[in-house]
Amino acid sequence: MRLTLHTDYAIRVLVYLACNEGRRVSVHEISTHHGISHNHLVKVVNRLSNSGIVEARRGRSGGLHLPRIPQDIIIGDIVRLMEADMQAIVSCQPENGQHCVLADICRLRHLLSRSLDAFMGVLDQTTLHDIMPRNI
Repeated sequence: MRLTLHTDYAIRVLVYLACNEGRRVSVHEISTHHGISHNHLVKVVNRLSNSGIVEARRGRSGGLHLPRIPQDIIIGDIVRLMEADMQAIVSCQPENGQHCVLADICRLRHLLSRSLDAFMGVLDQTTLHDIMPRNI
């Protein structure tokens, strides 16, 4: 399974905010710390903010913070939010209008679907707290 950079960046943002609890953090600070494009990070933060996972405030006393404790943020929810189409790995999309001739007898699609369910099952049992660095 491969996750997009936006999912990777979202998790980095959340870990950074959790590790800096008690203060507001700027997008610039996070982008500098992780060496991530500021523009890409803004898109990620907007999605997290619009979903209520991150609280973003503009202005002099602005910045980002987590409105919930890390134990209440489920990594599976973050992955589902950030990934455009988790089912793409298990769907047999016709290319150039041609249907797969093996679609009716293929066992791979079911196997991949079960694998995706197991993958997401692990992420659904994992909280932001679980993935935070312990040496802070």
